[in-house]
Amino acid sequence: MIVAGPHSGVGKTRAAEVALFRLRGAGYAAIKLTVADEKRHAQARHGSSAARLASEAGVCGRGASCGVCETVSKDMPSRVITAPGAIGKVGTDTWRLAQAGALAVVWVIALRHAAPEALARACTILHGAGARGILIEGTSALDWIDAKLCVMVATDPGKAWKDVALRRINRCDIVLRNVMRRPPGTLPAPPEFTAMSPVACDLERPADMGTLWYARQIQERCGDSSVA
Repeated sequence: MIVAGPHSGVGKTRAAEVALFRLRGAGYAAIKLTVADEKRHAQARHGSSAARLASEAGVCGRGASCGVCETVSKDMPSRVITAPGAIGKVGTDTWRLAQAGALAVVWVIALRHAAPEALARACTILHGAGARGILIEGTSALDWIDAKLCVMVATDPGKAWKDVALRRINRCDIVLRNVMRRPPGTLPAPPEFTAMSPVACDLERPADMGTLWYARQIQERCGDSSVA
């Protein structure tokens, strides 16, 4: 399963939490996919100590945790992070996925060209840990993974959409319009979004009719624990 979004702040992680909570006990693990900007980060140079710190504690060598570059570069184009110190860092997306009921969580950070292979390694790790299904939170996965179920969550208004979201929204099985009190931007959603007849929901409200509908769809389509 893939949970995608056109840009930050739309509730993608929250949508993944709702799905994992509904699938508790079904053997689902999760992958947090972070794809770094190829042009911006490919030439970066990080020492081995910075990479070790990032893998173990979830921070880069500068002491930050922006969730983008995190020490990937031309020399180290991808990293598959499983260390408890990074995955279980309170308040992070990986921590939220684990708290929602994921059997195990892996964080994949990669330059775009290296992401497919890194995702494959992460899936192998999770299947080895006993996962019977995998939820991938990351929009770029739509380009490489033929998932059993693809979810797109967006807001209207919002920010400019990523190219992959515009290209791949028509392959998504569920499209949600997350109604937020404070939308992440002021730009109207593109016509590709409206054309998919998105289901309105408030993902922060478990009793919301749209959220309940979404949770039922997850149960019906993925409750048998079929992989990814």
